[in-house]
Formats: sequence, C-alpha cells, structure tokens
Amino acid sequence: MSMEQNVNILELLSKNGWTPRKPATEEEIRRLKETFKVELPEDYEQVLTASNGCSLYRFKTPLIVYSIIEVLALFREHDLYENIPQSLIFGGDGGGTVYCFDLRSENSLDSYDVFFVREDDTGYDKAIFRTPSLTDTVLKIINNEKIN
Repeated sequence: MSMEQNVNILELLSKNGWTPRKPATEEEIRRLKETFKVELPEDYEQVLTASNGCSLYRFKTPLIVYSIIEVLALFREHDLYENIPQSLIFGGDGGGTVYCFDLRSENSLDSYDVFFVREDDTGYDKAIFRTPSLTDTVLKIINNEKIN
C-alpha cells in the first residue's frame, strides 16, 4: 500500500525546502506527453504545472526533477534509454543515478512506478529502488529512507 494517501505533492515539496521555478507551459507539457506517448502521472504533472523542475537537497538522497527541456534532451540522446526503452527519465540525484517512470504498465494507482538506477548500469532488473509514485518517492526522501 502506498504511503501517499491524501498527500498533496506541492504542499509536501513546499514544506521541505523546495523553491519553485517558472511553471511549465501547456505546450511544453503537451510536447512531453506526445514524445513519450503517455498521460503523465498526476503528481508529476502537478509539479510541472507549478514549477518546470525542482530540487530537494536537505536529505540523505537528493532529488532533482529535471525541466521538460532537460527530459527531452536526454531522450534525444538515447544512450541512457538503451536498456530501459520504456521509461521516462525525469530526474536524478546529481551523483550518477537517475529517477525514472517505468512506462511498461500502469500500477494500481493508475500511475507508473518510479525507479532509481545508476546511469552507468541501467536496466529494469538493476533498479536500486522502486516505489509506486513520485509522491511516494518524495515521502521516502524526506523521511531519509535509504534509497540508493
């Protein structure tokens, strides 16, 4: 069962040291959805609508949510997607690991699992950490749970 019931991702981020950037435009969000041919997880789209990228650094594991232009640039490079082709890399920790949505199938929350994998050793079977949503990932980070 997910820890995130009744948790608002934007409130959670705001209470934990997140400083919002300029919001993503509707056009940027549409382009992201079209590129990956998916509806974005609700909590991820809420973050993008409020801030086109963000970061949390006060915790054991940092979270850097990339801007849409960064996500699309990574996708065009293809090298990180070689072993995880049905993923959307949306962030990292600034130290060689990336956060990804597993787009192979929706989970019980009508979302996509988030997994954390090293950039130099990608693969679905090499995930260091897996959780059912971005909100759940943020909760684990602010609770300083070991995820890397």
